[in-house]
Amino acid sequence: MLNPARGTDVQGDVLLRGGRVEWPVRGALPEDCRRLDCRGFWVLPGLVDMHVHLRTPGMPEAETLETGLRAALAGGVVVVGMMPNTNPPLDDPALVESVLRRADDLGLAEVVPIPCVTRGGRGGRLTDLEAFHSMGIRAFSDDGRPVLPDEAFREACRRVSRFDGVIVEHPENPDLSGGGVVNSGPVADLLGLPGIPEESEWRDVARCVSLLEGTGGRLHLTHLSCPESVRIAASAAARGLPVTCDVTPHHLALNHDAAAVMGTRAKMNPPLRSEESRRELARLCSAGMVQAVASDHAPHTREAKELGMAEAPFGVIGLETLLPVTADVLWRRSGMPPLEVAAMLTTAPASVLGLPAPDLSREDPGSLVLFDPAGEWEYRGGFSRSVNSPFLGTRLTGRVVMTVFRGRVFR
Repeated sequence: MLNPARGTDVQGDVLLRGGRVEWPVRGALPEDCRRLDCRGFWVLPGLVDMHVHLRTPGMPEAETLETGLRAALAGGVVVVGMMPNTNPPLDDPALVESVLRRADDLGLAEVVPIPCVTRGGRGGRLTDLEAFHSMGIRAFSDDGRPVLPDEAFREACRRVSRFDGVIVEHPENPDLSGGGVVNSGPVADLLGLPGIPEESEWRDVARCVSLLEGTGGRLHLTHLSCPESVRIAASAAARGLPVTCDVTPHHLALNHDAAAVMGTRAKMNPPLRSEESRRELARLCSAGMVQAVASDHAPHTREAKELGMAEAPFGVIGLETLLPVTADVLWRRSGMPPLEVAAMLTTAPASVLGLPAPDLSREDPGSLVLFDPAGEWEYRGGFSRSVNSPFLGTRLTGRVVMTVFRGRVFR
């Protein structure tokens, strides 16, 4: 059992009784309980994915709230950080409240909205951050765009500092990335497409770190794709600034060659980088310089992704492959201890979102994941309405066997 909240990595029985997780088990197991042989499996708290596009409201053809949350549970995710670039964007408390009511009615995974920092997520005038905080929300993002201009970013940091909130930044310098499709370099040249340089990302990371100083706010840098971005973030944290970051499984597992082979199923922003950058990104994770892994699940219709590399939208799905791909790269290939991998998918993202640490040792309504790290399977799509995954048709090692959310079992 892996329980990052307590720093425990032990073998033993875990009992689910009356909708609650019991560990350690006190006394003998009940004679009439159903027993599962989980030798060699990982038992860990339900995952927290802090970067998910549920496409609700406004884009049901790509994903519905129900299909997105069922995909989350299939991947072991019980808490979904919902990004705001919907139609209309999540920039109004009443709209966010309506989404939360629908999620509660479904009774599937927990939805944690991450509303816009600025109106419409387009920069400039800030949203009513304090009203969102009164609803229990502490994280805000203009995901898909950086928070601009500089003064809007500073003011947002100052305002969220009053309630220990956090700005989740999509790091990108539009002047350097504008019109780009794939990573700058040989693949962009081969495909005849404009490139997006790594500098576009790390320049904005440096901008945000500089602007953060003196505001009292917190900064989380999401879906970092290049080592220099991680180094800047880690340097800021070492100086005492409240800066954290996450990476995605696809940036850990794939390089820019995938764009030439898979086409639009490997088109995302930030783009897949060089093999050298991919390897170094994984190494920096293993060195503890990255706090979390998030899927950046971004469903699109088949028709949209068939438009071709230049016209198709950025984004890939990833909820159902989040844990297998992350464990494969960081544990199996890079040697990171399973407990540390589990922390990057549970306690770390929960901390960023201002949520209690997932903890199997408490007798709270039970949420856990049963994961077979040696299980082999071919990913052919699943509960998501979309199939725009770079891992579609790929044989993966490591499979979620069962997810328990608030005492309910999902397979």
